[in-house]
Amino acid sequence: MKLSAILLGSFSLFIAAEIADQRIEINVGNTRILDLMRQLDQARKGGNDELALKLAKELSDARSEPIGGHSDVQWATDCKASAYLDAEIYAVSDPSNVPEGLKWAWEFLDKYWTTDDGGDLPYPGDFSTFMHKDGFRVLMVDYEQLPWAVREWREKEMEKGVAMERKFIAVLDGVAFFAPGVVTWLLPLFAGRDIKRGVDACQELDELLNLKRYHNKGNNDPAFKYSFEYAGMSQVGTTIKVKTRSERQIAVNAKNDKAKKEEDKPGHEDDKDEL
Repeated sequence: MKLSAILLGSFSLFIAAEIADQRIEINVGNTRILDLMRQLDQARKGGNDELALKLAKELSDARSEPIGGHSDVQWATDCKASAYLDAEIYAVSDPSNVPEGLKWAWEFLDKYWTTDDGGDLPYPGDFSTFMHKDGFRVLMVDYEQLPWAVREWREKEMEKGVAMERKFIAVLDGVAFFAPGVVTWLLPLFAGRDIKRGVDACQELDELLNLKRYHNKGNNDPAFKYSFEYAGMSQVGTTIKVKTRSERQIAVNAKNDKAKKEEDKPGHEDDKDEL
């Protein structure tokens, strides 16, 4: 993702925009759809119509796959979290004409967002698509203002992570820089800003902060389903506010069984009589 190597679209100011709830296509820690969008974008720009047609079909098939694999089950929300992210956002249409707010950090970012051997680091995407209509966008926020779980994730990645994840969030002079797609990649961590470890968020297990739970393979309990989404987004000038939300749902039958077990516990009837 070496910034000067990316061909960007024209820049236009996006003012006071709102979005409704949407299906997120750049999944948590899952690059399949993101990779297809990136390849399709490159094929179209390169004029390879045959490859573009093939990739478009693959992307359509991937988007039509059911999320979670529980289409015939009724669900009820068991626990949830939501939070706002306030940041500055800049679109770069021309690497030789960087927006004023980014100029001071541009040289650092251009060098930082490369692979360990100096190659181009893949672009993590925009909020819910590969590339915004204005081109490459960068979010800027004080590092200490990021949710604690996001900072903890980055610090662990800096110690032992692979090149792409390790360089998702650049930090210079206490300021964090990252592509909007990084919010999507780590959305449950952004939504869990106010979660207190070991105190709340799904029966004191901090389950909403466990990124593995948001994949079928990582969630071994078929009675639960984990999901995340953008609940809203607004931008005025270069200031953006993003609302993120995550939740755990429980299968209705499992919920009824859980309630029955509570009723069968010794002392439950005594408690009931006191109410």
